[in-house]
Amino acid sequence: MHAPGLDRTSWDDVVARIPGFARSIALDLPGPATHDRAAVPALADHVAGRIAAFGLHRPHVVGHSLGAAVALELACRVPVAAVTAFCTIGFHSTIRTAMCGTKMRAMMRVLRAFGPEARRRLLASPLFHRMIMSNLSARPSAIHADIAAADVNSIVGSDPGVLADFACQYAFPAPERLAGTPVNLVWADQDRVVARCDARHAARLVPHARHTAMLGCGHLVMRDDPDGTAAIVHACHSHLMRDLQRRTS
Repeated sequence: MHAPGLDRTSWDDVVARIPGFARSIALDLPGPATHDRAAVPALADHVAGRIAAFGLHRPHVVGHSLGAAVALELACRVPVAAVTAFCTIGFHSTIRTAMCGTKMRAMMRVLRAFGPEARRRLLASPLFHRMIMSNLSARPSAIHADIAAADVNSIVGSDPGVLADFACQYAFPAPERLAGTPVNLVWADQDRVVARCDARHAARLVPHARHTAMLGCGHLVMRDDPDGTAAIVHACHSHLMRDLQRRTS
């Protein structure tokens, strides 16, 4: 599940790197009906319905940013094998998130002055590419201009400032309900959206969770390090498979 303003294609490079023994399904999340603390639970209810429609049994759910919070909420609603949450909101430093919202609003006001094709040409310039993408990526020069343009055009079509405000309001409400579920919380060491101190707060609320830091990555970990992102998902899934084999042997 993806971050706000993006779609399931943001996972394409990661899914392509996950070995074929695992069935991977990337979902498009609908736009939240509201931008308040009820939005994430509502999205989790939506995904629970999709899981039932797919006929999935105890899936390993993976999410990024908003999608990570949805994955954690989902684990409180339906049985899942594990949750892997990248750069999740919900354990937040409110001031940091509000500052990010202010910065994103300013950037979006500038970018909305241009049409999609003009933004694409702008992002073809190394200087503007780095200036715009460095808010979300620690390796902006490694992101192809066409991919950057697609991401930016998608984000501009939403309202990241409003989304940042709602991220300030949302706090994961029921960590005790995750007690029986393996949880992997993954943080990016150069994330300008989710503060690293959120990891310490999450460690207190979900003490059994495993924490991993992705080095040299910004908030868009799937763009900055698709190999590392896929490796983390694969390692968790392999661990689940070994546990299943031990229980059934």
